[in-house]
Amino acid sequence: MTIQQAEQWIRAYLEVLSDDTKRGSRRDPSLLPAPKERLMKAIKLEMAQLFLLNSHSNEDLTKPLINAAIFIDSFSEIPLETCEFIESMHRRRREIESFYVELLKLDRADSFYWQRVYTILGIDVETKRTSFFQEIKQRFGLGARTENDDFHSRRPVGRLAID
Repeated sequence: MTIQQAEQWIRAYLEVLSDDTKRGSRRDPSLLPAPKERLMKAIKLEMAQLFLLNSHSNEDLTKPLINAAIFIDSFSEIPLETCEFIESMHRRRREIESFYVELLKLDRADSFYWQRVYTILGIDVETKRTSFFQEIKQRFGLGARTENDDFHSRRPVGRLAID
């Protein structure tokens, strides 16, 4: 995910969120421009961008992002109980606050700032070259194998009993 993608998703999400006819009720998750967790990562990425530009203290910029994160669980297949929804709002706020604390630990002048932000968010940075090699490795079964992978290509054989 790039910052440009994150900004596009956030812009589209804020448009959907601003629909006043659905305010205070359940919203259809298919209206979201991306899955909820990707939107949360996009919001956090935008917060990291504001932090880098030293605009994180400008409430006009951060408040819409925080509110967007808080209300993301209003997009749900099954309506949430009032107490569940309030708890999810608090959980999302704590998630944003803990991310902000992690940002405070980073040095904005560090040349690896974005690498550290992407690592905190768990976003893999892929280039055409790395994704190509990953696909080749997966297609031909190369690379690290797990214990369970050894048995996927073999047919199961019963045990022999020798008396």
